[in-house]
Amino acid sequence: MDYLRLAQAVVEQVSRKGVEAEALIMAGQTTMVGVNKGQVEQLSQATPKGLGVRVIKEGRMGYAYTSDLSPQGVEESWRDALTLAESADPDEYRSLPQPQPIEEEDLALYDPALDTVPPEEKVALAKEVEEAALSLDPRIVATIRCTYQDEAWHIYLANSRGLADSYERTVTATYLRAVARDEKSQVAGLGVGLSNFYGELDPTAIGQEAGKRALELLGGKPLGTQRATVVLDPFAGAELLFFISEALTGEAMQRGRSFLLGKLGQKVASEAVNLVDNGRLPRGYASAPFDGEGVPTSLTRVMEGGVLNHLLYDHYTAQKDGTRSTGNATRGSYRHLPRVSPTNFYLEPSPLSREELIRGVEAGFYVKSTLNTGGINPVSGDYSVAANGLWIEKGEVTKSVSGVTVASTLGEILKNITVIADDLRFVPFYGSTGAPTIRIEGMQIGGK
Repeated sequence: MDYLRLAQAVVEQVSRKGVEAEALIMAGQTTMVGVNKGQVEQLSQATPKGLGVRVIKEGRMGYAYTSDLSPQGVEESWRDALTLAESADPDEYRSLPQPQPIEEEDLALYDPALDTVPPEEKVALAKEVEEAALSLDPRIVATIRCTYQDEAWHIYLANSRGLADSYERTVTATYLRAVARDEKSQVAGLGVGLSNFYGELDPTAIGQEAGKRALELLGGKPLGTQRATVVLDPFAGAELLFFISEALTGEAMQRGRSFLLGKLGQKVASEAVNLVDNGRLPRGYASAPFDGEGVPTSLTRVMEGGVLNHLLYDHYTAQKDGTRSTGNATRGSYRHLPRVSPTNFYLEPSPLSREELIRGVEAGFYVKSTLNTGGINPVSGDYSVAANGLWIEKGEVTKSVSGVTVASTLGEILKNITVIADDLRFVPFYGSTGAPTIRIEGMQIGGK
């Protein structure tokens, strides 16, 4: 079936009713594999597909979706959207964006070879990841949630303003936690692999990463309560940046739900801080040629030299602020309306290596894992997490640390970032947020 033509046909039918119309069709294939102790605990494949129809009539919006792409199912869907629009409240800022030229560029998002990989090979890869962790050291006694998953999507979008375009993308990922145990303690370490291309996953490296991260935390003891330098590894840094990114959208500012409210154009961070949202990052987990409502994606320099220069917008929030969309309308599936959110959001790295950054620390806590139980708040700016990691003394790692909390505010953290390393890494558990190793001064450590 020609899904782009179907989307255009839906728009043509609905537009005859004197309304603005948009049709999104997504067709995909997904795989999930879970293994434990060499045995397959989960193996599932699905081929989801569906249509979402948005209708706007004089500022009133209706949305309906269906997985039934038969003529009857399609018609019922767009008629439902029309009915919902009739009863909605009007909003002067509700409209569809005008089409803009979409740059022809290979963003390296799609792996055609993924379709040829049989399920048995994906199972074998997951087992290899687990075995790489378990065989690393006798103290690695178990794994938790050793998982392989992939997605292949074909996205088709059309609207009554003349947009009709499509793209395709694939994502593959493997992750697990390895459990290390000695006579005094038990800890877990995370290993992750993520790529648009199946052949780039390295099962040995992923499994060993989990094992090594667990082993280095064995025997950890609490620190005394103190204010000290803190170093966040990319996993902890990505978590921090994810919550900061939530405060940097036009919607967050318009609703008064940002700790940076009223700070646009002001210096809010140290000069070392350059925050970027790049929807056109080659091989980016959240990259696309256009966003969820057809606006070309872009690179937005949110902060430069610590100055908050730009916010992230979709079409609706841009209309409210009298500006242009940055191409940040995202949609989780055809079931969802577009909403403004980051794409590939990251802190720009420096040329300094992680090892050089650590050598420059006289005394500090190197955070390797965190547990956030609601202690990070992008509205109030509060930051408090339980943390495990390593202690640095005179530029050398000297002991493992556990059972402490690290606290500050997001505003103070941004101001006290002094050194950034070169090891930028994207962590899939926080959207598509990337961080290098980060040094922060003067954070509160709560311990014994």
